[in-house]
Amino acid sequence: MAFFKVQVKRESNTLRHFNVVADRPQGALQVAASQLREEGITDARAIEVIGQVQSLRD
Repeated sequence: MAFFKVQVKRESNTLRHFNVVADRPQGALQVAASQLREEGITDARAIEVIGQVQSLRD
């Protein structure tokens, strides 16, 4: 498993960055989307993988 930093662009113009654990970048997008759904965020316009990080604290 690898750690990926993702960026979420929202309608409210506030960017959100967080780290997820996935096997590959496509999986990181899926994990990020489900995490947003669980948090009730419905104004996301785009999710992109910024890059791979060494740990969840980066």
